[in-house]
Amino acid sequence: MERVQTVFGSIARKYPTNRDESIIKLSQSWLETKRIDDEAEGLWRVHDKLYDLTDFIERHPGGAEWISLTKGVDITEEFETHHLYGKAEPLLKKFYIRDAKSPRNYKFTYADNGFYRTLKRRVADMLPDLDNKPKKISNMISDLMLSLVFATSVLAAKDNNFYLALLAGTFLNFQLVIAHNYFHRKDNWRMFCFNLTLLNYTEWRISHALSHHLYTNSYYDMEITMFEPHLQWLPRPKTLTQKISSWILSPVVWSLIGIMATVYRIIGYFKNIVKFRWDHLLALTLPIAMFYFGQRDIWIVLKLWFVITSMCSFLVGVFGLNAGHHHPDVTHEGDELPKGMDFGVFQMNAVIDRNDIKNSHFIALVTFGHHTLHHLFPTLDHGLLPQLHEVFISTCKDFEIELREYPWWPLIVGQFQQLARTKPKSLKESKQKDL
Repeated sequence: MERVQTVFGSIARKYPTNRDESIIKLSQSWLETKRIDDEAEGLWRVHDKLYDLTDFIERHPGGAEWISLTKGVDITEEFETHHLYGKAEPLLKKFYIRDAKSPRNYKFTYADNGFYRTLKRRVADMLPDLDNKPKKISNMISDLMLSLVFATSVLAAKDNNFYLALLAGTFLNFQLVIAHNYFHRKDNWRMFCFNLTLLNYTEWRISHALSHHLYTNSYYDMEITMFEPHLQWLPRPKTLTQKISSWILSPVVWSLIGIMATVYRIIGYFKNIVKFRWDHLLALTLPIAMFYFGQRDIWIVLKLWFVITSMCSFLVGVFGLNAGHHHPDVTHEGDELPKGMDFGVFQMNAVIDRNDIKNSHFIALVTFGHHTLHHLFPTLDHGLLPQLHEVFISTCKDFEIELREYPWWPLIVGQFQQLARTKPKSLKESKQKDL
């Protein structure tokens, strides 16, 4: 793919190394690219200082994987968004090695009196007094959905019922989105439910939590890169054929998300890029249950399992890719960026919330609801986010920032319009905020 130069600027100083080298996009390869571009010298970088967290890996309260995955990269954004209470900063100082030799690759700022850190302090002050009952409700919904996935899958196999398989696929998609609520947080057993879908929670911790959440709609966003060249949301020259084919291909690409992730993972095994782990086999528990408790005809089981996983993948595209990131009013790589580059202001410009689902705990939990707050505070349970809404809106008013909320249908239409967008936009054209 031809490298496209931005008009207004980029969130990073460098174009990602090897971004366009292969059509096969692996999370592990993205991390290797980031190690090259971040110049963290084999250590962990936070702002302009380097730390050696090797001895802390197994003691990290959020789980060893978060630290081991990010060795050799700049983790400033992860550190800022994942630690709200102010307890991590004094601990981090114990592992200081030296100052970094080069400026950060990413242009985000975190001024103490800026929007993001101000909101972060106010939220941290609220957390001890929040009602935690919604977290228990989220757990109950997750466990109920897990039961429904297996029950409907087995019944679909037992009766060789295509429509029950579609229903099972719908429940499996709900389980995927709910499990996404858990893999953002410290290690827990519910995050493993994500792997039932053919996708993998560790891969998505990289492509989603460490990439998309932090470098949204940029060259460093894997959820942009992994769909190229078939779906191209970044504003760049596109022929009429490319525009029309992307609209036609979209449902097909959505349906193949899980299968293609599995194919890429297997290719990664052979290339020694991906290491095999026991949890890669969790997806097989579903067809095994269908075979032993529903239907002993292996071909019927495999056929219906394909229907279930394809339905799940299709709905990932429907709910995930239309969640509010891809719309002509949303900032993408190449559009004008806010001058101060406050991380929180950038996130406000890179997402539009849905106003038709925010009053339902269940619907928000299974369709990526409260999306702006989720990007700003990804480790908090979705059920807690509505309690932050008042202080969120108050802080937005203090900084003269508008929380943009659209109904779902305009966001769906906007996602297809974004696939056809060719020219970068100014903040004024996109109705965004410049701070």
